[in-house]
Amino acid sequence: RNIDGKAWTKVNPNCGSTSFVVPDLITGQEYFFRVRAENRFGVGPPAETIQRTTARDPIHPPGPPKNLHHVDVDKTEVSLVWNRPDRDGGAEITGYLVEYQEDGADEWTKFQTVPMLDCVVTGLQKGKIYKFRVRAQNIVGLSLPDTTIPIECQEKLVPPSVDLDVKLIEGLVVKAGTTVRLPAIMRGVPVPTAKWVTDDTEIKPDGKYKIETDNYSTVLTIKDCVRKDTGEYLLTVSNAAGSKTVALHLTVLDVPGPPTGPINILEVTPEYMVISWRPPKDDGGSPIINYIVEKRQSKKETWGVVSSGTSHTKIKVPRLQKGCEYIFRVRAENKIGIGAPLDSEPTVAKYMFDPPSPPGKPTVYDITENAATVSWTLPKSDGGTPITGYILERREASGKWVRVNKTPILDMKYRVTGLFEGNTYEFRVFAENMVGLSKPSPSSDPIKASRPITPPGPPINPKLKDKTKESADLVWTKPLKDGGSPILGYIVECQKTGTTQKLKDSDEWERVHKGSIKETHYMVDKCVENKIYQFRVQTKNEAGESNWVKTAEVVVKEDLQKPVLDLKLSGVLTVKAGDTIRIEAGVRGKPQPEVVWAKDKDATDLTRSPRVSIENTADTSKFVLTKSRRTDGGKYVITATNAAGSFVAYATVIVLDKPGPVRNLKVTDISSDRCTVTWDPPEDDGGCEIQNYILEKCESKRMVWSTFSSSVLTNYAKVTRLIEGNEYIFRVRAENKMGTGPPTETHPIIAKTKYDRPGRPDPPDVTRVSKEEMTVV
Repeated sequence: RNIDGKAWTKVNPNCGSTSFVVPDLITGQEYFFRVRAENRFGVGPPAETIQRTTARDPIHPPGPPKNLHHVDVDKTEVSLVWNRPDRDGGAEITGYLVEYQEDGADEWTKFQTVPMLDCVVTGLQKGKIYKFRVRAQNIVGLSLPDTTIPIECQEKLVPPSVDLDVKLIEGLVVKAGTTVRLPAIMRGVPVPTAKWVTDDTEIKPDGKYKIETDNYSTVLTIKDCVRKDTGEYLLTVSNAAGSKTVALHLTVLDVPGPPTGPINILEVTPEYMVISWRPPKDDGGSPIINYIVEKRQSKKETWGVVSSGTSHTKIKVPRLQKGCEYIFRVRAENKIGIGAPLDSEPTVAKYMFDPPSPPGKPTVYDITENAATVSWTLPKSDGGTPITGYILERREASGKWVRVNKTPILDMKYRVTGLFEGNTYEFRVFAENMVGLSKPSPSSDPIKASRPITPPGPPINPKLKDKTKESADLVWTKPLKDGGSPILGYIVECQKTGTTQKLKDSDEWERVHKGSIKETHYMVDKCVENKIYQFRVQTKNEAGESNWVKTAEVVVKEDLQKPVLDLKLSGVLTVKAGDTIRIEAGVRGKPQPEVVWAKDKDATDLTRSPRVSIENTADTSKFVLTKSRRTDGGKYVITATNAAGSFVAYATVIVLDKPGPVRNLKVTDISSDRCTVTWDPPEDDGGCEIQNYILEKCESKRMVWSTFSSSVLTNYAKVTRLIEGNEYIFRVRAENKMGTGPPTETHPIIAKTKYDRPGRPDPPDVTRVSKEEMTVV
């Protein structure tokens, strides 16, 4: 029966053997079969096939393998290869049986069955001759064999060799962009393998390189050659007998690379410059025959040719405009063409030296009633060229500067004559080099033309400004008279004794510093706590020292001082929204006060805000708030606290911004071609006066806004030129000096009169009729 049916069909009338050919089957149809034995007592139970059987043509053994031959011979083994049979006998080939026969023997020896089309027969004996045969095998059985010629097992190796075109040996020269083929013929037994190497790296086939190798030749193809492909290419061919390496030389010619930078500016003047450069690192494989030099002003795009025919790497660029900034570029040229450019840095056409820096502040000494000597120090810089002299000027108080010397001064001091006794003078100095004059030096201290100087007066009112348990801070005022000479400094000395013993004039005075004190204050340190000290101060000028002036006695110990805040703010601080608010306060007090910043009545700690930073030092506290907003305006509370008490200061800040939206926007008095728009001012005017309002309108069906007026000064506006029957929307924005606020829009309105056409009257009645008239109501 077939697999789709359930009924069994009898296919033979009588069968006395144990096999039977079932006729009349349908090709491709699958069947089950069963057999029952019969004797004189009847038919026995059936035996069924377990698997279905497909009706198809019968299969046969495959055809013999083709082209069986050896590819390698060694002393104990032979390598065989063959091709598939022309026919597989109707079934898949499952393998190939390899056999060999020693010369003179009658029997074939089975080696093994292999699945592939090659086999290495091993275990042979050196010097003996063998024949080999291979038979294909499928499910039916083995094919007829294909047999080799007799093969002798012996070592037979031929070292590889390479034949090259003479052009490749001498070196191949091509232009950039060319595709190059490097062919080579190779020989050897067994067939050698080929490997291409350049720059110690094996070449692998990719988009640029292509390698084609067969049993007799190999070809390396290089596409679109560039300069970096220039070099030596090594071909190594190898087999079991050895290897052979040959070198092929390739030179790729191209335009040269850019000259080696930078472009050096060797000489700069207002009329010309001298520039130099170095040859390109890559000449493109061909000697440089020329350099092309161009220039342009840095503000222009057009290049002008300076030279197109120089082989030198240095050139003078003439005909420059004084004060103009120039850029130069240089390109190298070989027989292939012109290479990439090298640009210089912008350079101004001027002397390459600068004027000197100003001399030091002049010092005036040896003053008489009609003359004085002025000296100064060297400038920090001579501008790159030697200083040729100095120009000295003087002026009377608040007067004009007058040149003192006619010719440059070669020394760094000068005796000025022709002064008038009693007049006050200042002096300044210019240094000069080949480029020109420097800026003036700082003005000297004013001096008065007078007779020779005397020692100065004593300091005024030296006193203790502050003290700690280890130091005393002294201050004093300059003397009324400087003796006709600048004060060179002050000298401070001290006496000290025990905690109760009084100081005596005979006690030894000690100097508390080295050199002279230039300021009118000095901190005496390393004091002993609770000791009694007295200090004295004197003034010093070039003529000598003044008399001593003493301070009151003082016990050195720590004092407590209540905090004091000095707010560095006059009046109200006004900033724009988005700007940074900065407030600084000076801090005093002992011990060092703790400073806290807060805002408004709730005294919120401002350090919680990420926009706030507070920097406290020994004598200042700085508050910084970034990206200010309107809400950041208000009263800021600064509190300084220490053991002696506390101090509170206030700073008022106003943050200006654009105004808020207008309120209660309405449209009234609507007619066919006009209406009135009214509103209330914004709740927040942005911190500054509203300057005007901007009124805009649009038709609902178009939704295109147009400005009716950008300078409305009142809280209402009469809008005209409306089109009867059209629907309109109006919006209003307030404007102050900070900008324009957000708009407020009205509901849509229709331009029409406030009255409608009258209704239809009732039907008329005739109440009285005559021959000439009637009454209609």
